[in-house]
Amino acid sequence: MRKLLQFIGIALLTFCMAFTGVDKKTVVIDVAHGGQDNGSTIEGFQEKEIALKVANKIKALNRNSAVEIILTRESDEFISLIDRAKHINKLQPDMVISLHVNQHTNTNKQGIEIYLSDENKERAKSADLASKLLYGFEDKKVAIKKAGFYLLKQVDYPIALVELGFLSNENDRQILTSEKGQDELATRILNAISEQ
Repeated sequence: MRKLLQFIGIALLTFCMAFTGVDKKTVVIDVAHGGQDNGSTIEGFQEKEIALKVANKIKALNRNSAVEIILTRESDEFISLIDRAKHINKLQPDMVISLHVNQHTNTNKQGIEIYLSDENKERAKSADLASKLLYGFEDKKVAIKKAGFYLLKQVDYPIALVELGFLSNENDRQILTSEKGQDELATRILNAISEQ
């Protein structure tokens, strides 16, 4: 009986070990702008800083050992779009989310915009990622749009560019610049990533 129990124990252990790490996902969070490139800037708030804060929160909140999150930048440094695309393609990620903050002369414009490109090699998977993000932001004003942004075309993996809100809109600005708002944005993006 003892030998039978030992055999069952070893078999169970072997079975469990066989499935460890099989479905590990690599997710690249492209952190917009950096260095001398501030991006959108209003009332002292800068896109490059907001994008980095939200990206760091996504990474810090991740407790899923099957999801590895890599940031394109972890400090205030400038990385060209060409270098970003090359770096991302070398990583061969399962998905990429490029974080940005919007701005418009019309201060009434608000909400989250998710961009895709028909020129991306993984159009269908990119669209699936965008849909997951869309539903993740459930009670927010969200739109999925098409654009020919460089990264969307040059990255060979599923990618969506997310404009987290309009810095030029007072309501969006409160969300984008507060700890609570940034935590909420990061949590919703992380949830979408985990479902993908």
